Amino acid sequence: MLTPADWLNILTLAAALAGLGIYLHAEFGKAARIRRRLQAAVQGSGSEFAAAPAKTPRERFLQVLSFMGQRIPLFNASQRREMRKKLTAAGYRQPMALPALMGAAGATALILAGLSALVFWKRLPDVLSMRIGLLALSVYFGLLIPRMVLDKLVHRRQLAISNSFPDALDLMVICSNAGLGLNATIQRVAQELELLAPELTDEFSLTAAQLQLSGDTSEVMQEMAERIGLDSLRSLASTLVQSRQYGTPISEALRVLAASERTARRMRTEEAAAKLSTKMTLPIMLFILPTVLLIVGGPAVLGLMQAFGK
Repeated sequence: MLTPADWLNILTLAAALAGLGIYLHAEFGKAARIRRRLQAAVQGSGSEFAAAPAKTPRERFLQVLSFMGQRIPLFNASQRREMRKKLTAAGYRQPMALPALMGAAGATALILAGLSALVFWKRLPDVLSMRIGLLALSVYFGLLIPRMVLDKLVHRRQLAISNSFPDALDLMVICSNAGLGLNATIQRVAQELELLAPELTDEFSLTAAQLQLSGDTSEVMQEMAERIGLDSLRSLASTLVQSRQYGTPISEALRVLAASERTARRMRTEEAAAKLSTKMTLPIMLFILPTVLLIVGGPAVLGLMQAFGK
């Protein structure tokens, strides 16, 4: 059984982790990114020879994680390639993204190992293999947690791109009917969806820049599809490549693809709505049903207690 000192250590560590989570949310959240972009825009509109801005706490924190990731070889080459691909799919293309992720994995492993040693070390039998196994298991889960978070970020970004993709296809149909080329169409769609779909705008802007530098349209479109990792983007890439190869009208192919993607989005919404009743069963049984029983049966129980008391 845990002693009061152990509970105090656990609460202290939980408070420290909660403070770290609040700090990371304040530094990495959407509001913080918008604030930094506004500050950069205001500073950029000043003098041409203004001094370089000081590094923010977020940049210093990322530098520390990147330094740890570069100095501690935690993953092999294949794992690093997979992590780099997932970081690209999540929208992190900076050179220091992979070292920062490896540094975060190492820091998480150290924190979990320290927590396990602090709480469970003295409570385990005096067997060295069990204690070493506990530390190894803690390190394993510590290395796994940042990669699981990265998978969640990739899934969330892919879902956002999937939801805004039919609207982008409709805009592409309008631009192609207006006589714009492929590069101009992608640029225009990126400009129109900048506020509504920032994730898709980011990918389209990068693709438009690559099309300006490279003359191989099929390679650029296939690279965009592989970078995002969605079947809908692969269908778009193959459709555009085949239209340019065989000379078929792009607008008709895009219109058919937009209709199919809109149907797929509606089916995803209906599926999520159908799963909602099943997901609500456990919260209703745990939180709502006991309250209803207490309100309905409480007066009857009190009346019976008074009757038997007399």
